[in-house]
Amino acid sequence: MITRRTFFAGAAGLAMAATAVTGAAAFPTDTISIVVPYSPGATDTLARTLVPELEKILGQTILVETRPGAGGTVGANFVANSAEADGHTLLFAVSSVQTVAPHQRELPYAFEDLKPVARITAGPNMMAARTDAPFGTLEELVAYAKANPGAVTFGSAGTGGATHLAGEAFARAAGVELNHIPFEGVTPAVAATVGGTIDLVLGFASALMPQVAGGNLVAIAQFGDERASVVPDVTTLKEGGVDLSMPPNIGVWVPAETPDDVVATLEAAFEQAAASEAFQQHARNSLTEVDFIGSEAFAQELEREDAFFADLLAALGMTK
Repeated sequence: MITRRTFFAGAAGLAMAATAVTGAAAFPTDTISIVVPYSPGATDTLARTLVPELEKILGQTILVETRPGAGGTVGANFVANSAEADGHTLLFAVSSVQTVAPHQRELPYAFEDLKPVARITAGPNMMAARTDAPFGTLEELVAYAKANPGAVTFGSAGTGGATHLAGEAFARAAGVELNHIPFEGVTPAVAATVGGTIDLVLGFASALMPQVAGGNLVAIAQFGDERASVVPDVTTLKEGGVDLSMPPNIGVWVPAETPDDVVATLEAAFEQAAASEAFQQHARNSLTEVDFIGSEAFAQELEREDAFFADLLAALGMTK
């Protein structure tokens, strides 16, 4: 006769055997934490907008935690070095935490310590001019800057940040010399350009396009490879004769040792969540370009981006 104790002991043994064959328990098995390495704002809101759909897909509670500091590297380091590599702690960030920051200074993590899951959005990043600037198009800007080396000023969110590097990359690709003016964030840089203190400002479309729509700035170009659907009337740099594409990639990473099957599960979940109407509507409202690519394609994109910034930062004398 099989007793209840014998039955359950046998069932437990079968479960253990199944786990040994598959190599791991079903994922996910616990609450998932998404670490956003910035203060609450646009990136944090993007992550939170994905959560309801992700919870339905993965069947677990998902918490978004902000860990700001040092340009995103505090949160990135936490995921790279302090989180279990089991897929339950994710990094949701701009790719510069992996492709830029490790070149600029000594950090407790390196490019190889983070494994990409997926890219969710790709900007768009833009450049806009004061309304009374001596140029109103990209072609006119390049011609004026070549005729007046160093005369054109551009504002960024701070030295060494994404908008500063985008401006320097544009200047190098266009063969011109620009004068960089750093600010404590994009908002004061936009205000200075609107007020006529500086000539150009770089930043996300969400920060610049409302001023363009209000007649306070002139859109010069966007930095994507193609025109973003959320700003279809703004030319790309390539269309204006400048061979440069620098879309700011926002995506998801896990610790490097996370199993590939776990990454595949997360990739599929984020792809479905990013395609949801709620997220798509939020993206349209915030002038954010949804451009999902999976783990393998994102890894290749990040390798190219890493090489690009290694070269650019060395040329600018900004490497560690």
